[in-house]
Amino acid sequence: MGRQEHGGNADKAAKKFGFAPQDMLDLSTGISPLPYPAPDIPAAAWLRLPGDSELQACLQAARRFYHVLPRQAVMAGAGTQSLLQLIPTLSAPPGEVWMAMPGYNEHGPAWQRAGHQLSTASSLPQSAQSAVMIMPNNPTGDYDLAVMRSVADAALDRGGWLIIDGAFARPDDTELITALSGHENIVHLRSFGKFFGMAGLRLGFAIGAADVIERLTIAAGPWAVNTAALTIATQALADTEWQTRHLAFLDKQSDRLAKLLTGHGLTIRGRTNLFVTITLSQAAALHSHLARHRIWTRHFTAWPDLLRFGLPATDAEFEQLAECLENWRQKTNQ
Repeated sequence: MGRQEHGGNADKAAKKFGFAPQDMLDLSTGISPLPYPAPDIPAAAWLRLPGDSELQACLQAARRFYHVLPRQAVMAGAGTQSLLQLIPTLSAPPGEVWMAMPGYNEHGPAWQRAGHQLSTASSLPQSAQSAVMIMPNNPTGDYDLAVMRSVADAALDRGGWLIIDGAFARPDDTELITALSGHENIVHLRSFGKFFGMAGLRLGFAIGAADVIERLTIAAGPWAVNTAALTIATQALADTEWQTRHLAFLDKQSDRLAKLLTGHGLTIRGRTNLFVTITLSQAAALHSHLARHRIWTRHFTAWPDLLRFGLPATDAEFEQLAECLENWRQKTNQ
């Protein structure tokens, strides 16, 4: 089982196409292009292991930010990527897990490595005990609460789990937490780095029933999150004024990006406030065209008609993308 494809490798792409890494506009990740203004970390923070008081302060801030209900528990790990790899090991004995495609390509291999069988049928099969749902979906942006409720009920009846990957969920979306709050077999994953533009911090949270979260905490091991990440996240998760401004910024940039893409004759497959995905039979060729002009997007080998665009941050970046798309349109219309 080989490595999976991901965005975020703009430095390798720049080298391939003969550019310096800083010259490549990276729209491949779906991470906020503007990071939270992190506080300075004192040197003393690096001299000791992360303390429980710092961890608990961060978890309390996360409870408020993600609207975690009193009867639910929350834990922190080194990004949702690390957590989704641990969860399948807690589900025994191995069984069948369902995940619709397209979808984030790390979930399936993680379940398979833990001995489970993966189904990618268009809907939950009768044979599957557990399921993974990406809400909103990456890369399509699909979001269907009715289907999620139905899948959760079926997994509960079959003694299985439902994992909800909310890495791209809006911070003001409370429905993912409240819609299935009575289910003991649900684990919600939430990414810190995407909304706050700090993916390099490597921080994510899992929310669910107390016994499940305790098992996941033990599996993650001690000191799963470093002191700097705890310090920065505690402040960022409580900074409601910045969050409000930033959410408005992301919504504005996403709307502007969607308008730019459709204005150049491209068909949107789906979107969130962090990315817009188009469907195009020549998606691979457009991806290469953009790369040759210093713009790196996310193409999917498994779904070759999809191309995902992250958000440009500035007017200059939008103008760069618009010029490149106009060149593409003129080229293809010749």
